[in-house]
Amino acid sequence: MWLNNLKIIDPLQEQDLIENGAIEIDAGKIKTIRPDPIKRSKSEILDMQGRLVLPGMINTHTHLYSTLALGMPPPTEKPQNFVNILERIWWPLDRALDKDLIRISFRTGLLESLRWGCTTIFDHHSSPKAVPGVLDMLVAEAKNLGIRIAIAFESSDRDGAKIFHQQLDANVAAVKKYEDDPMVLPLLGLHASFTLSDESLMEIKNRLSALHGVGIHIHLSEDEADEADAQTKEYASVVDRLDKFGLLNKYSVIAHGIHLRDVDVDTLKRRQISLIHNPTSNANNRVGILASDSIYGLKAGLGTDGMQFNMLAEAKEGTLIRAASSEYTHDYLQLLFGNNATIASKLFGYAIGQITTGHPADMAFYDYPGRTPLAARNVNSHLLWGLGEPRDVMTNGVFRRRDGDWIDIDEAAILAEARKAAAQLWKKMKN
Repeated sequence: MWLNNLKIIDPLQEQDLIENGAIEIDAGKIKTIRPDPIKRSKSEILDMQGRLVLPGMINTHTHLYSTLALGMPPPTEKPQNFVNILERIWWPLDRALDKDLIRISFRTGLLESLRWGCTTIFDHHSSPKAVPGVLDMLVAEAKNLGIRIAIAFESSDRDGAKIFHQQLDANVAAVKKYEDDPMVLPLLGLHASFTLSDESLMEIKNRLSALHGVGIHIHLSEDEADEADAQTKEYASVVDRLDKFGLLNKYSVIAHGIHLRDVDVDTLKRRQISLIHNPTSNANNRVGILASDSIYGLKAGLGTDGMQFNMLAEAKEGTLIRAASSEYTHDYLQLLFGNNATIASKLFGYAIGQITTGHPADMAFYDYPGRTPLAARNVNSHLLWGLGEPRDVMTNGVFRRRDGDWIDIDEAAILAEARKAAAQLWKKMKN
């Protein structure tokens, strides 16, 4: 199949704008990219009517279990610090989840991600009262929409030893089940250092050492409380603690890293760790600003930490947050289209995230006439400040959304189910 008459934008590449080109798709991958449209008429040529096309976007850290949190009542007692936020908002939510609520949350969150052109997701899941079978449910929902999914079940001591072992077992079982599945990246999920004892970390180390090519996915140094806990346990830092347990390897993903020391950044760089920056979540929780040296030194990726599904909005808001609070500026599109593609390609084991020959045909298409001229020199401005919702979304060469309509997906039914489930969830949290 040929997609004809396209404005092709592949940010950060040598030719980041083709004003009117064509893309050939074969076996779910990009086979050919032309800098000019195809003139001949063939049944397999689809006229895209001048739409702008971007690579399918990648969210390298999110929480699909929190999809139904939008608009929920505030806690009865206002949180005074970051740990209070966890104790009074997010831990009651994850404890209230049952399998039906989880399935609806997964389905709705994946649909919303796809709506905004996000085709690869690194999820970090938590539901301590519902563990067995949950990661399989997530994989099934993601595959139904053609979304690449990195899975991890958050292991923690906070709900007791029995549940910790269930969570760890779920992670290990998923690694063994999906290690050869190209659409699934299984990681060992850990909540955060401060909710895990040394005994639990030793058990995780032993289980991890028996696996090949697997890393952890953890919240790290998001708040000063995480660092204070590590120091109370007589470690120099959270990074020092995890490194001494042998849990940091090139397959690992760490989210946040707000309070890293310079020596910690050096350790993470040496271990080839993937750091994920979540600017809107950090601003919302008031935990601080990720240091510029960490972003540059570790080539940080961009995630949302469950705050939203629109990755272009995350890049725009990250730009504004840093502009308002730091003398340094960053190209957040570099994080989104460059660093995220590098991280996902390394961990999935094949090239993802660009409109390039041989890459999966994951793309988002926009009706974008533009109120000002679009040119190679100003592409970034249009991406951050101009684009809205994509008109079409494709994964693996298959349209999941076409001309604004979902293909074989009943959006109205999914959203109606989600509204009903959200009310049930909020009631369970209150109780």
